[in-house]
Amino acid sequence: MGKIANLVKVVRNNWKKSLFATGVVFYGVDYAVDQYRVSCLMRAYCESALKYGDAPVGKEHKVRRITVILNPAANKKRAKKQFESYCAPLLYLSGVYVSILETEKEGHARNLVDKIDPRTDALVIAGGDGTLSEAVTGLMRSNGELCKIPIGVLPLGQRNSLASILFERDDSNKVEKMAQATMAIIKGNTKPIDVFRIEPLDKAEESNPKPVYGVGTLEWGLRRELRRQAENFWYLGPLGQFATLVFHGSSVHTTSNRGLIQARLRFSPPCAGCNKCYKYRPDLVVIKPEPVPNASKWWNFSSLKNRRLMTQTVEPAVDYTKINNEHCSVMEEKVVKTSDLYLTTSISNEISNIPKITLKIGPVVDHQGQLLSDGLKLLQENDSVVVDELEAKQVEITPLLEKVNYRSKEKEDCIAIDNEDYEVRPIKVTILPNSVKVFCN
Repeated sequence: MGKIANLVKVVRNNWKKSLFATGVVFYGVDYAVDQYRVSCLMRAYCESALKYGDAPVGKEHKVRRITVILNPAANKKRAKKQFESYCAPLLYLSGVYVSILETEKEGHARNLVDKIDPRTDALVIAGGDGTLSEAVTGLMRSNGELCKIPIGVLPLGQRNSLASILFERDDSNKVEKMAQATMAIIKGNTKPIDVFRIEPLDKAEESNPKPVYGVGTLEWGLRRELRRQAENFWYLGPLGQFATLVFHGSSVHTTSNRGLIQARLRFSPPCAGCNKCYKYRPDLVVIKPEPVPNASKWWNFSSLKNRRLMTQTVEPAVDYTKINNEHCSVMEEKVVKTSDLYLTTSISNEISNIPKITLKIGPVVDHQGQLLSDGLKLLQENDSVVVDELEAKQVEITPLLEKVNYRSKEKEDCIAIDNEDYEVRPIKVTILPNSVKVFCN
């Protein structure tokens, strides 16, 4: 009892040091437990990947070749270490041939896709939303708007919108999400997703403007500005997004700060395919199968296979020339005044069979109290503050800049495409249905 009494006395007389030591011990224990869980998790995933690597490869098959475009600067320069720790071991154990290309600057991924080995069976993007958008833009600019090579997404960036839909949605378990994404590439299951093309409407200012392609979102206004400023409060951890609601400066789109967004919208309704639009959709182009050669001899081993292929019934393709949709080419117009515009595809909606762009028009934020309530809901992706929602296959957004009251002397206003900033200008956004195949569970 005497020792316990002395211990209590020491703690009471040195309570600051005792409190600090207790915090260090608890942090150390929590870190050790977390590392043990990660080790057990990776051991299980490595055993699963090894089964694919140990599987025999027949003469008629070839070893898969995968090219990885890695952005080492993603996630505050942690992406390369995370890739080498949680993704690369699984790829190597699975028996695939892996070649890695690293980006060196912003926009470099667009050029790296031209250096891909033509024998590559899959392209893997190791980074965030911006790296994925750059790679898809480079692919579609050089190879057309229907990507034939499947794409894998490794969520190594700060924002991973597509990976959050395809894999584990809980951001707290990032290691498992990386492992799931890697195993999806190894297993080879794919699904088509929609992409949207962004073209400038004021083409006279440039001799040959090239389109930009997006996979996730297009943001303009309060949502993007609050999220960008929250990065300045990184030292507050998860509380950073709450701090930016108070210490946001004068560069946000509210009535009392930068001013509201005013834009003219012209949009056409969604269409599943008709005689007016099917020519502009690469996914509706029918590719005729190659004719099967006849067997020269009846005893030829392949003759039975050839006869079976010739007698197989092929499902007839839809004749879109006979489908008439009077509303397909109708353009509607609307002028909006808001603090936030948010555009996305229907990738997360598995029910709808009609490809479409969804444009969400946010609230008009007038004062600080409304900014606290509505701004928090925007950051949490809460659609209860959405004033209007438009569905379209094509949207033209023309900013009415002369009517916007810019009081801010902060950085220029910008539109974010997959978390990458671009200057505000008149643009046309067009949906490209089923144009990219991605690996999924």
